[in-house]
Amino acid sequence: MAVAGGAFIGGAGPARAVAPTAPLVAAASQAPAPSPEADPEAPRVIITRFDDAQKRVALTFDACATKNKGYGFDRGIYETLRREKVPATFFTSGRWVEMHPDVMAELATNPLVEFGNHSYDHPHMARLSAARIDAELDQTEAALARFGKRSVAFRPPYGEFSAHLIDVVHAHGMQAVLWDVVSGDPSKATTTSGIIDVVKRETRGGSIIIFHINGRGWKTAEALPTVLHDLRARGFQLVSLSSLLGPLAAPATTAPVLPARGPHVATVAPAGPTTARFAAPGPVPCEVPAPGERIVAGTEAEAAVGEEAWTP
Repeated sequence: MAVAGGAFIGGAGPARAVAPTAPLVAAASQAPAPSPEADPEAPRVIITRFDDAQKRVALTFDACATKNKGYGFDRGIYETLRREKVPATFFTSGRWVEMHPDVMAELATNPLVEFGNHSYDHPHMARLSAARIDAELDQTEAALARFGKRSVAFRPPYGEFSAHLIDVVHAHGMQAVLWDVVSGDPSKATTTSGIIDVVKRETRGGSIIIFHINGRGWKTAEALPTVLHDLRARGFQLVSLSSLLGPLAAPATTAPVLPARGPHVATVAPAGPTTARFAAPGPVPCEVPAPGERIVAGTEAEAAVGEEAWTP
């Protein structure tokens, strides 16, 4: 298995999708964390999917909370996962962990549930200083540690990333992971059949599927039983994200390997303020911005299918 989709963020010029070499991935995956002084020549990698002949697929569920909103917990989604014995990765913000202690205590006892770091209070992390990024990551790890857990990977809020952010994340010994299949569940316009259709159409071996379990996945609980049935009927194995990340130290192809519908990545210069916003098929892959904030998906034509533009 090799990484098949991701963003390569380096010097001048457009970011591109690559399959990173084994030494790069092994170095980025090791713990304890390397020196925070990042190598300016090292490529920055953010994973979107894998190339997996075993047809393994990871289901991920964001549990976001902000400074002002704790959001909730979708019990229906969790009960389906538990009943069907499906491994799942919950990308939690530290605020969500702190505001749902009873739920976290329950989740922490389930061996099929693992956790990822989704920041502390869901800011635009690519715009933050290294010290602020450190605090966002550390506060979330501290919250998870109270339940005996630690993150298997980091997922940036809103799907935004920059070379600077990836450097800091790697210095914490974590891989940065996005997705390649977008359920679109945070959009109130999303339908049950729409979620089922997009997952069926876009999923392939090594896919990482994003849903939400914080009460913002409007139709996910209704769609999930059919989604699981369809994936299994097509021969997909439902696995944890960490089981896909685990073999990254194995030899991987060094030639660019693009997914059939690869991610759009914008130009990202390590020294500049520009950030890249991931655009994948389907609407609104992550939480909507705060009221009054305007975010546009991108400038290239294909970016318009990724995230909606939110205006005041």
